[in-house]
Amino acid sequence: MLILEFPNEKHRTAYEDMGHAWRNVETPTSPGKLFAGKDFDEFLSIVQREPAESDPAKVPAHLFFLADTECSKLFGAIQIRHHINHPNLIETGGHIGYGICPSERRKAYATRMLALALPEAKKIGLSRLLVTSKDANVGSWKAIESNGGVFERTTFDEGQLARRYWIEIA
Repeated sequence: MLILEFPNEKHRTAYEDMGHAWRNVETPTSPGKLFAGKDFDEFLSIVQREPAESDPAKVPAHLFFLADTECSKLFGAIQIRHHINHPNLIETGGHIGYGICPSERRKAYATRMLALALPEAKKIGLSRLLVTSKDANVGSWKAIESNGGVFERTTFDEGQLARRYWIEIA
């Protein structure tokens, strides 16, 4: 059964396995905090304090793993930002950042993970989410559209065409 779980000690081995598999293919870029820190302990410390972030230059966020409860495997992660009052987030970053391990892509995990994240976003007080995707990442914007994302417009993100969507949370 797939669920979202806040990172904790029980994820240590699965996190290290996912990180190794991911880094063998590419350098992960989203969500930004997925491989923060030099090791699992430092990563855990960072993500556990982030939701209560008080530094005005930083945006509080929750990071969740997409986990399979039956096999203790991690497929990816999603970060929900509490607000987008930041120049980069208001245009291209949005409320959500997510990533699926390269070996698990094209299996609808991003669609499921985003669906599971919507109630979590509502719990922190969000009712409308900006979610963006590189235009070339068809799987990502299809996951957004499958979760009610309404296309707003295109923009540029690091020199690449990107798509902006809004999702209303019921």
